[in-house]
Amino acid sequence: MTKTKEETIENYSVKYQKYAFSKNIKITLRENNSILVTMPYFCPYKTARDFLMKNFVKLKGFKINSKKLTPDIKTKFETLILIEDEILKTKIKKNIVYFHYPKNIDFSSDLIQKSLKDAYFKALKIEAKNYLIQRLQFLAQKYGFKYNKVTLRNQKTRFGSCSFKNDISLNINLMKYDFDLIDYVLIHELCHTKIKNHSNLFWSEVEKYCPDWKLKRKRLKQDY
Repeated sequence: MTKTKEETIENYSVKYQKYAFSKNIKITLRENNSILVTMPYFCPYKTARDFLMKNFVKLKGFKINSKKLTPDIKTKFETLILIEDEILKTKIKKNIVYFHYPKNIDFSSDLIQKSLKDAYFKALKIEAKNYLIQRLQFLAQKYGFKYNKVTLRNQKTRFGSCSFKNDISLNINLMKYDFDLIDYVLIHELCHTKIKNHSNLFWSEVEKYCPDWKLKRKRLKQDY
């Protein structure tokens, strides 16, 4: 369960997001002068805003070093195909994203990178629809879990979530990770259909289906 609120502070677009399972206030600086503030569900917005303003000067001093995408970028199921061409364009045909780029333009330029990131995300979204939803259903049937519905989102701070109504939300960017890590996240959210917290009882439940969950959780945190 989430609640959101937005405002603009000194040309920064600020989004406050409440999560049922959050324990602390967390600030994330994103691209394009965007700030995400996540907070516990019952935390007042004023408390989160005061925390942001206390750290605002320091925050403005940070710069995001975005990773440059290269011509050899691939997706899990080869849904993205890069083609040297005379013009810059993206086409989607039969669930395959074709990214055409001019060879006479620097591949690391903002023009190419922005268009490629958009094409890359389109490919990840297609793969997420085809894989994550079916894999979640498979694991649920295998281990005897039941959930209401599943949605896919482009999230910056969470791999997934499960509401009190057992609606599961999954991060499209999971498709960037190894299959065993994806399974851990799916099992994690399925376990939340039974236990709505991160108590010892919850982690014991996760361990039944994913014995090495601690190692997988550590790998996710290192790569995220």
